Amino acid sequence: MALLTTGMIQNRVQMNTGSRPSVTFTARLRNKEPLAAVVQVRGFYLKGTAKVEYVCDSITVGPGGVMDINHYAEFDALEFRFTTSSEDVEVSAWGKNSVGNMTVVYYLQPVDIIPPGAGAHSGGNTSNTTSSPGNLSTNRIYVPNPDNNTVSVLDGGSQDLLNIIPVGANPKSVGINPATGRVYVVNQGSNNVTIIDDYSNTVIATVMVGAAPEEIRVDVSTNRISVTNHGSSTVSVISGSTHTVIATANR
Repeated sequence: MALLTTGMIQNRVQMNTGSRPSVTFTARLRNKEPLAAVVQVRGFYLKGTAKVEYVCDSITVGPGGVMDINHYAEFDALEFRFTTSSEDVEVSAWGKNSVGNMTVVYYLQPVDIIPPGAGAHSGGNTSNTTSSPGNLSTNRIYVPNPDNNTVSVLDGGSQDLLNIIPVGANPKSVGINPATGRVYVVNQGSNNVTIIDDYSNTVIATVMVGAAPEEIRVDVSTNRISVTNHGSSTVSVISGSTHTVIATANR
């Protein structure tokens, strides 16, 4: 698996031309594998100092296949991220003008990610609340506050408080999928999981699980989240793509 990013692309209107370098963002996905591959595509634009997600697609590319995708790009600044199921999937990207001609080539760089499971397990005793180790791509740390049903967002470098996000009752543990930028907060008192977008720090979904959930584990390779429910002696498996429980198993 690989996680690639364009970095933040500056796309302001140019004084000499009166137009943006790109009005359309195009990416070419080339699968050199003899098996089908899956590529998750996420696009963001900059609004003030916040990243706003406007593209979230999952694309299957057949064996030896090539696919071009196009997205609206008329923003002052934007970023695209690609998570591939195989290292043998090549991604190239460029910008096009209003008549469809290539105007600029974007170079993608790999983003270091946490290995599967790291940063996703609550660990320790079930009586303890735990913070996440943080998302390496945004360098943020998430700390549950069970006393006031919130999560504190800290800068991983300066330790400054960046945000406080309301979640469910009695948040106990946090898991992060750095490949998708999703943060999962286990709320023991309300029997649910709050899902936060790491880039915009907004709540995007709430998923009901079993009784008295505590531990969480995120599998980056499958984009599935396992939650241990101590009150019902079950494990709920959440799909990171659909934000729904896709399986419940007895412990």
